Formats: sequence, structure tokens, C-alpha cells
Amino acid sequence: MRRRLGILAALVIAALLPLGGARAAAPDSLVFTGSGFGHGVGMSQYGAYGQALEGATATHILQHYYTSTSVTPVNDDVDIRVSLLHAVPGGSPSVRAEALSAGGGLIQIQVGSGTVTGAPNDVFTFGIDGGNVTVSKGGSVVGSGPTATVVCGAPGGTPTSCSAAPTLLNVIGPGESFDTGGHRYRYGIVDVAIVGGNLEVVNQLRLHQEYLRGIAEVPSSWPAAALQAQVVAARTYALRRQQAGVRPECRCHVYDTTADQVFAGWSKESDPTYGQNWRAAVDATSPSPTTGLAVLYNGALISANYFSSSGGRTENNEDGFGGSPLPYLRSVDDHWSLNAYNPKASWTYTKSQAEVASAFGLPDVASIDLSNRTAGGAVRTATARSTSGGTSTLSGSALRSTLGLPGAWLHKPVVRIAGVDRYATSVAIGQTAAPNGTTIVVASGDTAHLVDGLVAGPLAVAKDGPLLLTAPTSLPQSVADDIDRRHATTAYLVGGTGAIGPEVEDALRQHGVANITRLAGADRYETAAKVAGQLGSAAGNQAVIASGDPGHLADALSAAGAAGGSGRPVLLVARDSVPPATSQALHDDGSTSTVVIGGPASISDAAMSQLPQPRRLYGLDRYGTATAVANDFSGPVGTAIIVVAPGADDHLVDALTGGALGRLTVLTARTPLTPGTKGWLQGRPDIGAVDVLGGSVAIGDDTFDAIRSAVGG
Repeated sequence: MRRRLGILAALVIAALLPLGGARAAAPDSLVFTGSGFGHGVGMSQYGAYGQALEGATATHILQHYYTSTSVTPVNDDVDIRVSLLHAVPGGSPSVRAEALSAGGGLIQIQVGSGTVTGAPNDVFTFGIDGGNVTVSKGGSVVGSGPTATVVCGAPGGTPTSCSAAPTLLNVIGPGESFDTGGHRYRYGIVDVAIVGGNLEVVNQLRLHQEYLRGIAEVPSSWPAAALQAQVVAARTYALRRQQAGVRPECRCHVYDTTADQVFAGWSKESDPTYGQNWRAAVDATSPSPTTGLAVLYNGALISANYFSSSGGRTENNEDGFGGSPLPYLRSVDDHWSLNAYNPKASWTYTKSQAEVASAFGLPDVASIDLSNRTAGGAVRTATARSTSGGTSTLSGSALRSTLGLPGAWLHKPVVRIAGVDRYATSVAIGQTAAPNGTTIVVASGDTAHLVDGLVAGPLAVAKDGPLLLTAPTSLPQSVADDIDRRHATTAYLVGGTGAIGPEVEDALRQHGVANITRLAGADRYETAAKVAGQLGSAAGNQAVIASGDPGHLADALSAAGAAGGSGRPVLLVARDSVPPATSQALHDDGSTSTVVIGGPASISDAAMSQLPQPRRLYGLDRYGTATAVANDFSGPVGTAIIVVAPGADDHLVDALTGGALGRLTVLTARTPLTPGTKGWLQGRPDIGAVDVLGGSVAIGDDTFDAIRSAVGG
């Protein structure tokens, strides 16, 4: 089956580019649009913010994002080791003691068998000499040993944790200055050791309150419930890391960066405006001096992953990180992330052709297929195609990291396919369906003969060609130009000479179409049967049945794409009977079962009983019938790209050639987006991209925007 890419819109690309066919030009740059920031697994921080604004408690927030869990007090009266500087060369890390109040700023550095003392604002620098850590002051080495440990206390006094002293340890690494903000630590001790030829600088402090007061993952100005949820998630994450033991590569349990959790030390809790809010959140989640609230699943600490914001749903852990599915890290609703208070609710990044080509390892990139999506709606894989036809695939996370995008929730492409009139619209759809097919299917664009075009879609799919419309006695210029561009050699005309006159045949031959076959019968039922005859055996020995009555043509419209995409013909019946031509066609193509499209008002039970093993698909109206068909055929046809077409009678012509796309097709009123269709779009996160057929007169711009919003595009 032909598949078209759900491509990122490029600045120079006006429509989706084909996966197969002739070469497309490589754009100078590509525009990536999306929502969200981060890996997507676990608690969404902006989601927590939004829920807190709505009055949710911290426990409610946590149990929403970590499904089937409990929020329970646990012992957190343990020491945790936090990497402040990782793998830094000797001579680059330095420490300065600063007094918080009178009597503060006094430190001792235990190194080797000796102790080096320091007064307020004394600067000590750590280096490497063979296998020893050296301590220098004023350019001179004043101590050396396997490790160096910075503690607080007056010279000659008992060394102690800095938690009990009015002292800050100002610790800087390469390129940093003591006089800038941050890098000040209020609690515990700091030790320095050699690992792998470089220095590791670690702050060891008490997890209960001391460590948590320095977590700087969200603004302290946020609502209390959001802050408390963040504290509990951070505590749970840190406890699990602490219980896993010290990592030998850093002599730490956690890093102070987003590799684990951002730990800013004193600057977080001492913020003069909002620091008290954060301290209050830590206190509120600490039921006793030795316990704190944590998230548990079946009595055990969970892997409490969290991130900034999503594209509307969180990710399953196996999609975000790989590994086995965890029952408490399932994809859940996160619509709060899409609200305006999130600065990453919508973003746009323009990347040069060279950047994108390098990311995929291709000489150039003409198009990118983004249709493969996770349960959370993020890109699972992105497949790029070069102008020479070569392809390369990246995971969504690799695409995000390689191109420096905030997240993998790239907006699903929602593209309007339309021309200036019904004929130009058929050309535009055909260029998407079969951009270089040299076999074409031609149907009448005259309103009185639209039914012929509705059954012709599966034929166009089978012949790998477009379904083009023509006037009864002349070939429209836009269609003629398209025939010349694709160098068409073969044409199937669907309909008699009253629908497509001999003048059109003559014009086709003048444009190089040498092989012309007319498929026409005495009426629409026989014409549909002749079209079915060109398809051969029906897939699964099953045909699709639609009404041939003028008042019910929309049912055939919704069926054509699904039928074509699944290799089935569309045959027509009258309301109360099955015409002989249809019965014969069912016999000839080996159909032993039928799918009847539409309710009893369009195809009666009496007519249905004359069909082989029939089953009916219908809704309360044409829009409900279309979604019923889409649901039923989503398995064989797939939802990588779906079609939204106008359902009003006066605009069916704009959409009838969409059957050539071989895609699931749902219908909408011009405005607003039909509620049932909107609900269907919102309930299918597996949709990869959407083609909207017809101009704004057929489907309004507000409806187009609503479609894009419904699918996260």
C-alpha cells in the first residue's frame, strides 16, 4: 500500500512530501513545532501547577501521575551524597568559607593525617599529586592525602558538620567565580577525592530537610500543593537512589544536575521573596523529625521520575526510557501542560538543512515521516528521506537530543489540501496520493454525476494513480497541466459519455494519454460494478456496500478511503433492493461477506438481507456513520494519516477524490467542528497526521484549527 509521509512543515514546504515517487527538493531549513519539555515520564511539573491552581491536593496530583500508588510516611533520616563537581581536573575546584552570622566562617580541612584550618573568606584550592589530593592556600600546598574533607569548626575545636555552624561553603569549579550567586552550601560536609584521574567534589548531608531544602526543580512562587508534590517526588527519587548505594564513578548517590535532580543548595531556601514557601513545602511533607512523605507502589519506593511538561499526555516509561513497563508509570492525561502559563506549551525551532541532514546521517533531507507515535502522542520514530531516496530513522528521543528540541511531542501535521476549484482540488489530492503515477482515474466533477467518483477511489488506489475530476465536455486546465507533469499514459474513465464526453477523451490523447478505458454501465449501479471488476478479487472476500441514492452519497464518501486502503471495492444498492449488476459483481469478485455503510434509512433491512453475510456500520447521522466506519477499518487501514472531509451536500465534490488516498475518512460540517468527529479525533492518540480536504469555504479556518487542536497538532 502507498504511504505518504506525515512531514514537518518546512519554511519552503507548502504541503506534505511523498515517501515514494520522484525526488523532492531539499529545503534550506525545516521548522519543528511542538509542545512540552522533557522526557515525559512520571509527574509533569506544569501539570502539577495546573492541577494545584484548580484546587487539587499534593496527594491527588501525585496519584494522578503515579497510578495505583500511595503517599506514605517513610524514614528519610539518612545521609545522601550529592555530586557538586564531577570529573574536574586538579587545580580547578576551590572552596571559601563564608560567615552567616557572628562566629561563622571557620572551617577545617582534614587531609592525610593532618588538618588545615581556615578563617572566613580564606580560599583553598584542590589539586592532584600522584595518587593524593593536595590542598593549597595562596599558591602553596598546605596539605596532601588520599582524600580531603571540609568540615566546620574553630581551629583546635571539635570538627563538626556545617549543619550546626553559621557557615556557608562556597564551592566553585572551572570558570566560576566566588562572587556570583549559587554554589553555596549550608549543611553537612564536603569531601574531595580522585576518581579516574580527576577530582570528585561531593556534599554529604542529611536527606531529611537538608537536602530537600536545596532542590531547585520548580519556582518557589508556585502554589503550595504543587510545591509539596515536587518535594514528595524529589524525596522518593532521592531515597531510592540512596538505597541503591554510592556510585563509584562519582562517589555519590545523586548528581546536582538534571541527570538526577537539580540541587542548588542555600540559594533555594534563602530566596528573600519565596524561599519561605519552599521551606514550608518541605516541612509540610515531613510528619516527624525522621520521616517524610514518599510515593510507594505495593509498599516499595517507586522510581519517581518527573519532567517539566508534555504535549498533552505523559509517556509510558518503556516509551520514554525503554525497559519493562512499570504499572505506576503509565501514560495519563496532562492537558494542563498546554495552558498558556507553560512557556513551552507551544514552541517553534528552525533548523538548517545541514543540521537536520547531519542528525540523520544523510546527504540531505527532503522530508520526515513523524507518523509513528507513542501512547503519549510523542514521536516514537522519525524517518527522513533524502532527495536521492535514501532513508534514515531516529528514535523520538534521539531526534529531540540531536536537534536540541525541548521534547518529542512534535505537532502532528494537519495539512489542508485544496485548490481554487473542485478540479484543482482533485489535482492537489492526486499529487499527495500518487505524485508520479502515470495511470490516472478520471471522474466527472459535475454535481449530477458525483456518485461515479465516490466508487472510483479504490480503483485509483489499486492503480497507484490519482483520481482527477473533469468537466463533462472539456478537460480543465489544472487537470491537463497535471497530466503533462506526470506524463500520464493510461486513463480509466468512470462514467458514461453523459458524464465524461468524447471531447475529454480527445483532450486526454492530445496530452499523451494513449491507453483509455471507459468503465460505464446503464446506471450508477452497473458503473460501480464495472469499476469493481477492474479490482479483481476483494480483499478478505469482502465488499463494501453503500447507497446509490442521491440523498445518501455521503456514506459512500466515508467508505471510499477505507475500502481503497483495505483493498475492497465499493458497490452500490438501492434503498430497498440489490440491483442485478451489484449481485453479479459480488459473485464475480468472490465476495462472501459484505460491510453495509449506513442505517436503515439509506439501506433497508430488506435490501441488506439480500447481501452475503452482511454487517452494518452506521451512526445517528452521516458524521456518526463516518466515525463508525473509521473505527471498524482502523485495523486494516491504520491511522498513520487520516482524512477529514466536508460532509455537507454542497461540498461533497471537494472531498470525493480523497478516496484515492486510501485513508480512513471522517466528516465535519463547515463550522464548527462536528462534536462527534471532534471526540473521535481526541480519542485516537494513534493518529499520526491529518489531511483536511477542501478550502475554507468547505471546511472553515476555525474548524481547521479545531481539528489541529483535537489531535495535538
